[in-house]
Amino acid sequence: MKVSFATDKLERTANDVALLEKLIRKQNAHCNADDIIQVLNILEAADSGADIPPTLRPHPLQAEWKDHFAVDISKTHRLIFRPDHDDDPDFRIDNHKTIKRIVIVKLCIDYH
Repeated sequence: MKVSFATDKLERTANDVALLEKLIRKQNAHCNADDIIQVLNILEAADSGADIPPTLRPHPLQAEWKDHFAVDISKTHRLIFRPDHDDDPDFRIDNHKTIKRIVIVKLCIDYH
């Protein structure tokens, strides 16, 4: 999939291990930079949402995160993304096979 980021700061953080570790410490997260990088690499390697491995437990979100999806980084922390298909007539939010472009919104968050 084509992966982009919601902000430049988020992209810089995702591409810098030291910044990822700082984010993890700040959020007191139960994951590490390698976990986040591995998940990002898996998302980039997938052709569509259907190719995301079930071990990452991809799932749609509700309430304030409506129209967003999450994948597991750890037992409690998730990476959140939204499909980026504003101009694609074949895209359907209810069909993960049509997701081919995503925007990363959060790298490591516990929304529970």
